[in-house]
Amino acid sequence: MNDIAKAKKDLEKGKLTYCNYSGNIINRYLRYEKELIEILKENNIDFRNEGSSCIVYENQTEHCYCELMEEKINHKYGEKFIDSLLNIADQKYVSKHINDTMYYAQCDTRPNYPNDKEDSADEYSEVMQKEIDNAIIYPKGYVKKLNSDVSAFVNVSFYVDKHGSAKITYFGFVFDNKSNHKFEKYFERELNKIIKTTGWKPAKIRNQNVNSDMVMRYWFE
Repeated sequence: MNDIAKAKKDLEKGKLTYCNYSGNIINRYLRYEKELIEILKENNIDFRNEGSSCIVYENQTEHCYCELMEEKINHKYGEKFIDSLLNIADQKYVSKHINDTMYYAQCDTRPNYPNDKEDSADEYSEVMQKEIDNAIIYPKGYVKKLNSDVSAFVNVSFYVDKHGSAKITYFGFVFDNKSNHKFEKYFERELNKIIKTTGWKPAKIRNQNVNSDMVMRYWFE
């Protein structure tokens, strides 16, 4: 009721607001938010990110302010109006940043490791995992995991250009067994030899190849 009352008060002042539902624990913001705000402003519409609660309360509702605003915008401009603005904003964003390095999670499709056909949205490549498994030699003194509850992995950060060439930019090691950290430099040298840096599938935005970063995880024994 408070949300509806606030929306009605804003509407009486001639204020309309477009709400982007950004999630709760993991917020997903629009890559073209800045461009969208500018276009909305030209049409006298405000912008806000609308979060959701991760807890559902009985007989309680969410987003009443935004739902009423959506109803009024659709009534005034038509149901396809906002979709057209979203499309224009994204076009402007891509045109402005086509040669920048894009954050991989904001791309329509992420970069993919060579010969990996699975276009999943996670940071794991079964092809890369198997290639490293088949080639890596563990140094003397390395303590392997006793069970699956123990963490031993490396996050490998890449720059992947729009032509499919990759460059390793960072290694982030996690070992529950602290003694294994002394082998980090050894593993860096070995992984640099094994991991492929050509033949990647580039990231895409609006069906265009783009430069992007990427993080891939390799699990140690």
